[in-house]
Amino acid sequence: MDWREFTKLHALLEAYYPVIYKLFEVIPVGRAGLLFHYDSGHPEKTPLVLSAHQDVVEPGALELWKKEPFSGAYEDGIIWGRGTTDCKHLFLAEMEAVEAAFSDGFRPSYDLYIALGYSEEIYTISGEDGGRLLKEALAARGVHQIVLFDEGGSVTTDDKGHRIAHVGLGDKSQIVYELYKDGTGGHSSVPGLHTDMGALARCIVALEDHPRPYKLTDLSRGQLKGMAKLETGDKQRIFSDPDRYWDEVCELARQDARLDALLHTTICVTMAQGAQQPNVIPAHVSATISARVLPGETGDEILAYIQQHLTGGIQVRRVSGIDPVNEDTPDSEEFRLVEQTIHDVYGDDVIVMPELMLFATDSRYYKDIARHIFLFSGYEQDDTWGPMHGVNERIPAAALPGSRNFFRRLMENYNA
Repeated sequence: MDWREFTKLHALLEAYYPVIYKLFEVIPVGRAGLLFHYDSGHPEKTPLVLSAHQDVVEPGALELWKKEPFSGAYEDGIIWGRGTTDCKHLFLAEMEAVEAAFSDGFRPSYDLYIALGYSEEIYTISGEDGGRLLKEALAARGVHQIVLFDEGGSVTTDDKGHRIAHVGLGDKSQIVYELYKDGTGGHSSVPGLHTDMGALARCIVALEDHPRPYKLTDLSRGQLKGMAKLETGDKQRIFSDPDRYWDEVCELARQDARLDALLHTTICVTMAQGAQQPNVIPAHVSATISARVLPGETGDEILAYIQQHLTGGIQVRRVSGIDPVNEDTPDSEEFRLVEQTIHDVYGDDVIVMPELMLFATDSRYYKDIARHIFLFSGYEQDDTWGPMHGVNERIPAAALPGSRNFFRRLMENYNA
């Protein structure tokens, strides 16, 4: 990690958002976190926290990019670069909305915070976590019962022409495990009948052959019922009553990776390591698991499940991650305010869909001080966007005002 890049970014923020830096207290947190606080003088009112992260994933194969991934190249109405959709677009929309509103004289009757983390995507060697430190900074100031917005869904249009606002009311937590075995190693000319790498491979296959069972949470059940209104034929019937047609739901999930991920904790091996050259039997073999844990389950529960399928002396340890946060509910005044704001900005034809987000966010760190957590980025998204975390990540410039307008209107509606 080159921490100098955060220093340069923070200098740009101070130059671009002078009103925020004048009217807000700016609190450095950890190595590169920023917490902005506007003190309304009304601590009895529920604070609003706009959250995002500054860091991005690595660019991958540079030769496959059409534009240099850190250039921010602008061409034909498109902005190219790593992080344009995850989630520079969000934190800049939040900053733009606040700067514009306060420049026009807006002063909320509630305390307003902007919380910018720096280790949502990457893992620091020290284990330092910006999201956790930001939450601790708020708690140390006596801030509690917040309403938090963080990265999440957007407004999309399906193949039937429905415009849908995907509002996350929960997310699956990423917990990382390592499978490993230590041996003596040796020369690849005398491997014997079995190797530690072979034992590791058999365990990986066993985990893939024994996925966690499907189950419905309150949020996924409601999400399927919401999806039924957008479907026709058998899918409409099945999703309208997923408990009654559970076997058919499961059969559909086996054919659809996104539906599969919605219904259970996934256990995915993403990295493996052995020897550094082909003629060496490694003394240490390992594989890394990214488990996406369903709300209502725990990391220890998944650890025990993995252990059930290990043979040949392979062991497992939990590396990182915290248990998922309990799902929020759409039955709240705050959710209705979000719904109203989406309609104000994008029109009454937009269908607001409460959802379980399949990826993890920093929002999980705030569960102890949050009254409600909403995972919604405020954008309208189409197929001109490049892939998040993928090669040629990009965003159309025309999409940018939408999120800014959403957060500005949100602040105004929250003030009413």
